Amino acid sequence: MGGLGSPCSLYLTAAGIKELTIIDNDVLDLSNLQRQILYNETQVGRDKAEITKEVLSNLNSEIQIKTYKDYIDENSIKKYLKGQDFIVDCSDNLQTKFLVNKVAIENNMKCVIAGIKDFYGQIITINPKKSACYQCVFPDPEKDSIDPNAGPLPVIGVTPGILGTLEALEVIKTTLGLPNLYDNLLMVNLLDLSFNKIQVVKDEKCICSK
Repeated sequence: MGGLGSPCSLYLTAAGIKELTIIDNDVLDLSNLQRQILYNETQVGRDKAEITKEVLSNLNSEIQIKTYKDYIDENSIKKYLKGQDFIVDCSDNLQTKFLVNKVAIENNMKCVIAGIKDFYGQIITINPKKSACYQCVFPDPEKDSIDPNAGPLPVIGVTPGILGTLEALEVIKTTLGLPNLYDNLLMVNLLDLSFNKIQVVKDEKCICSK
């Protein structure tokens, strides 16, 4: 529920998605407000999961919002899969993105994964076993992952705002059976305002082909 999760959850809630299960282990810090538009200054120091439930429930009382203060890893994610149709990755690290991709494929759940840095972003939507997946683009999770000790990536607030909104759009379009980013990686460059859709070929040696 950071820069990507804030706009994504707001638009999914406003659209009337029946149920959202949200997992975040963080506490709101003043520095988050530059990009995490779900929150405000009066909530600094509180658990993001708690705030999220309040804000989204006030936006649309007709949908069910479930929030959990938890850190997602290979063991904890299993607790939250039952009854879910779609996984939306709004994490800020590649290790979690690779995990979400793997779990979605193993459990036959559609998912969308986005990443950001500075003025740049990328997003892909995955249909397990049928479309190319995140690991088709980045085939070596260990090599492609960023050093966890490297510190946070620089970002301008509007970048996750745009990519998080695109994630919500992909969920809605996929749910309605409309054209989406299956087998395509959308590259977003906000410096020159370019959007480039790159076709991704499904790798026969990838986990999504097994």
